[in-house]
Amino acid sequence: MIHIQCINRLLLMCICCVCTKQGYAQLRYSKPSTAQLSQIERGYGMFIHFGINTFNELEWSKGNLPNISFNPTRLDCDQWIKTAKEAGFRYVILVAKHHDGFCLWESKFTEYDVASASVKKDVVAEVSKACKKYGLELGLYYSLWDRHEPKHNDKNPQAYVDYMKNQLTELLTKYGNICELWFDGGWAKKDADWHLEEVYNHIKKLQPDCLVTVNHTIKMAGQNKAKLPRDMQQGDSIRYYPVDFRTKDPNMTRWDDPKLYLYNDTLHYLTFEHTICLSDRWNWFQKKANLPVRELDELEALFYLGTANNNVLIVNVPPDESGQLRQHEVNQILSLADRLGIRGGKKKLPSAAPNLTFSQFISASNEQEKNPANLANDYSIETYWLADKDTATLTIDFKKEIHFNSVSLFEKYDEKQLGDGFSVLHTFAVEAYSIDTYNGGKWTTIYIGAKIGACKTIRLPAMHHAHKIRLQILKASKPAGIYHIDISDKSKRSTRVFTH
Repeated sequence: MIHIQCINRLLLMCICCVCTKQGYAQLRYSKPSTAQLSQIERGYGMFIHFGINTFNELEWSKGNLPNISFNPTRLDCDQWIKTAKEAGFRYVILVAKHHDGFCLWESKFTEYDVASASVKKDVVAEVSKACKKYGLELGLYYSLWDRHEPKHNDKNPQAYVDYMKNQLTELLTKYGNICELWFDGGWAKKDADWHLEEVYNHIKKLQPDCLVTVNHTIKMAGQNKAKLPRDMQQGDSIRYYPVDFRTKDPNMTRWDDPKLYLYNDTLHYLTFEHTICLSDRWNWFQKKANLPVRELDELEALFYLGTANNNVLIVNVPPDESGQLRQHEVNQILSLADRLGIRGGKKKLPSAAPNLTFSQFISASNEQEKNPANLANDYSIETYWLADKDTATLTIDFKKEIHFNSVSLFEKYDEKQLGDGFSVLHTFAVEAYSIDTYNGGKWTTIYIGAKIGACKTIRLPAMHHAHKIRLQILKASKPAGIYHIDISDKSKRSTRVFTH
């Protein structure tokens, strides 16, 4: 279990650092609530994007698609949640209303809902029932931005705030316990027009333990613009307040992600909830065509990154037009559960073995000025080294001999937009490479490969020892890049616990 005493000790240490750094004579801080500790304990959830967009090949629609186009012919919410349970997820977050304003429940306050669709099934009710059946917690995504509801554009912001509160009352009183409310689309209005404190207090009166976030939670200094998670610093300002945790999809935090954020001279403990797509096309809503899923190596790596340092991860697994999860996607998340050892949710979440490359000296045979070698073994998976030639070598010089049996490589990709505003195709450059170790004054090649791709994990059959390790890019279609190198001893993996 996660002990609140440990968190409080950590908070006190962190607050001292922030006070010293920013020159505050004294700062108040809020202790993590029981609900926040429960979120850290949950750790791993399934995001479910399903709605009118599913039937129209769109990611963001304008609120003008006909209700009758929502037409799942074999809707099976039980299958969704049964699969989530078997895949080791601890909770699900269902998109109850996206930016288009279409509601997956029967709402008294709009006609743009399932009650007026071709299939008049209350999807939120069905998912809630299945969550209770299989013992998973239920969270809901609710877009602040509503491209259908006229009150959204009323000159008096209170008109739409009242509309939201009425709908949130429905969601928080008809479907049992809701563990999280995930707000999105805050950029559509001035921040103040959402009356977030009023909405937050309304939620807490109905369900005190329901955690709340607004996407793009932390702002850049001096701007009402979201800060990337990799750049977040202890004491950064909270843009949307009040909230209980942070989000900035689809970006990833760094390994040493900080937890204390500032609003009105008070520091607030906020975990980060990562969002990733199972599809390697980064589509949130399912498409008519069967699309490939991410490789297991990448999913496993993103799991460990997403759940590290007391953060949480949700993986989007969208139902298709029939109203069911596709079998090849089900197979992949079950395979991931087997690799992680959490099939059926009966075991605690694992944590990664320590990455031995952190804080080690790294050099490159060639590099581009803005993308030097040290970005390949820093704490962020979103920064990268980039060569300036088609062949290149990265060398890591360890302070002392290391022992390892696993190497993971994350290659930089280029993106090709696929036309719906979100979906992309990732392309890669490496066509041949080797991994070499240095011992006793000589180099030895221990692995030769062709393509790296998004993530390649090399599981070695025996323990290796080295003072230096190098990656040689022997052939590439153009100068290649590396986001991240992870070298570790997989026997050092452990059960995920609160770190202090």
